[in-house]
Amino acid sequence: MQQGLTLTDLRRERYVKVNDEYKAYSGGKKYAEESKIRIEVPIQAGVGQYTVDIKKQNITNKREISLDRNDIFVPNFVGCFLALQSTTKPSTEILMPYPAIADGTNPSVHEVGFENKDIFALYNGRLTWLVDNGVAFQAFPTERFLKVPQTQGAFVLDSSDAAVNEVIQSEWSVLDACDVMIPKFTIAGTRDHQVTINFDAAGLTFPVTEGYTPVLVFYMDGLLVKGGCEFYDQKNPNGPAVGQW
Repeated sequence: MQQGLTLTDLRRERYVKVNDEYKAYSGGKKYAEESKIRIEVPIQAGVGQYTVDIKKQNITNKREISLDRNDIFVPNFVGCFLALQSTTKPSTEILMPYPAIADGTNPSVHEVGFENKDIFALYNGRLTWLVDNGVAFQAFPTERFLKVPQTQGAFVLDSSDAAVNEVIQSEWSVLDACDVMIPKFTIAGTRDHQVTINFDAAGLTFPVTEGYTPVLVFYMDGLLVKGGCEFYDQKNPNGPAVGQW
């Protein structure tokens, strides 16, 4: 990233490049649009390996978005979040850039959350990314996904001078909680992409507030080109549509 270049500048610069390339080779029939990929994986006690299928087929909700076979996705930002899904209202969860802890401590800064701190083991692991039989990322550190915008909750005193949680949440942006994809990377739906997150979880448990289920959310913000794997006179700007630009 150039010196002084903001995240907004980066997104704009990549959009112009990708859009211009596809418009040129397709005669204006293909173009880039801002989009995302989001895949959810349930978290289980004692399990420290979770595989994300970017071309996941069995999507049953509107929260998850995968990549169709013939499309191209150029991610600008990547994140790995935690979420607590309500068993009665699963569509209302918030992406957490750090674990919300609700371990019974009074007053608790979170109404719901993990009931112990074992989940922090996630941030001592690694992410691997295979493209077909090749390795794109071998050991991307999961420490990069831990973003804590505020470490102390806000409290007021009630009429009995007891501390009461003010229910003020930390201000944060999903893009600020993600990492920039460097180098620029092209994901083609014609290839197999296997993203695996590994961390030591032996003997660990991940209990959460009753009525909720913990999930790991793999998230990418970027540019989608519908039908971007198609070739016009073999001039597709991505060639085999795999790898680094």
